[in-house]
Amino acid sequence: MASHGPVTRLPSFMREGLLGSIEGLCRGYTGQLDVAGGSTGDGLQVGVADVNAWALLKLGLTVYFKDLRRVLPGAPGFLQQLELALGVPVSAGLSAFVNAPGSGLALHHDRFDQLLFQIRGRKRFRYLPNRYAPQPSVQFTPFASAPPEWGQSYRHGFPRSTNELLEQQLSSVELEPGSVIFMPGGLWHTTAEQPDHALSVVVSVRAPSRLDVAMNLIRYYAVQSPAWRESAYTAWSTDPALAADEQAAFALLFAQLGERLTRLPTQDAFAALSLDAFTKGTLTEYPQGARFARFIKLPNSSASFAADAEPGKLRCVVKSGPFNRPPVETVLAFEAHARGVVEWVLGSERAFSTDELCDRFDQFQISELLNLLEGLARAALIRPLPAIEWDEGQAARSDPTP
Repeated sequence: MASHGPVTRLPSFMREGLLGSIEGLCRGYTGQLDVAGGSTGDGLQVGVADVNAWALLKLGLTVYFKDLRRVLPGAPGFLQQLELALGVPVSAGLSAFVNAPGSGLALHHDRFDQLLFQIRGRKRFRYLPNRYAPQPSVQFTPFASAPPEWGQSYRHGFPRSTNELLEQQLSSVELEPGSVIFMPGGLWHTTAEQPDHALSVVVSVRAPSRLDVAMNLIRYYAVQSPAWRESAYTAWSTDPALAADEQAAFALLFAQLGERLTRLPTQDAFAALSLDAFTKGTLTEYPQGARFARFIKLPNSSASFAADAEPGKLRCVVKSGPFNRPPVETVLAFEAHARGVVEWVLGSERAFSTDELCDRFDQFQISELLNLLEGLARAALIRPLPAIEWDEGQAARSDPTP
């Protein structure tokens, strides 16, 4: 769980620049802050604003610097390599904790896996395996209010107090500059009552769960159906007859959906989650290597053409984005004879499939058309539809009722 060695073995961006000293971090960081205080068995962590971090340390508190990924030059590349090694989409965050002597975090566990890098000062880290709930879906401590989804993870039993956990004898490890410790999600741990000033950098990997992947695909699939998009009026009615009608309609749809899901290509689910993040802006890069079977032209995007300096090439300038902001321009370069494909896409008024495009423009190799579609999607001229088509006749064929 813990590895020890000289601090020089850690990436330089964790030891230099903004993280070169505790004072430098307090002076130079301008992002969100949390502050924490308390003992092993009880504590509080809250967000603060317009407060000097150094002053908070002088008050004997722990200061949490919530987002360092975007402010440390070497951090994005390091985190991208970690995500690549773990085979996950963009999900790793970088933060830092600075402890004043006597401070730290009370006993708790986090939702996601983390790596803690000790940069400056000594830190005593105490921990206990979670014997109540493997892979809990929430962050939790017994002295705080339970999150909404807490009961699903802890339905077979839970600690009634932090004292119950402390009676199980926590293991302890002393972290020195250069130490690294892995904290799996759900591990009970505390850093309360630290002996010295200490600076630690934490990498959190908020990788999507299998349930996240599944629910995202189901939503993209089922939302194509008018019946699933329909509002569930009367389901909560005080009139039992009205409520029963809507609940029966829902039960039928739910049963039919369960049968449909057995034929839903599960390999689509992972690209669908990455596409969802790209569409919402939480993923800045279009999913690499993802192939989609259907696309739709975005109504608020446009494209214009110009000759490229290279003979036989064409420049396509795509403008995209909401109408109430300056458009984002993306310049694509491709073979001039592909202009007809792009113009056909620009004139489309419904979703189209890659098979349809291949049949219409059979002079192109399939790989050429797929690469062109990927470029247009990356530029936000078109958007993939990541789930298979919802066949309205399928429910009738699978409905067991006469």
